[in-house]
Amino acid sequence: MVEIISPKGSLKGWSGITWFKGNWKTVKEILKVGIPFAISWSTTHNPALVGIITLGGKFLLDVGEYYFKQYSG
Repeated sequence: MVEIISPKGSLKGWSGITWFKGNWKTVKEILKVGIPFAISWSTTHNPALVGIITLGGKFLLDVGEYYFKQYSG
């Protein structure tokens, strides 16, 4: 049986915090790419260099996240 939470065309019951928690992985990936991209774009406008710096920045953030999640000491 389907439970109707809110009428059609209404956002009643919608929560931004619930959305954020449910999409945290996507938000985190956007930030991982967006931050290195913004920093590299502000320093150079060479598209190839921006791409390399963005990929390198994402790699470093992924390594840091892995280290802190796996490190138990």
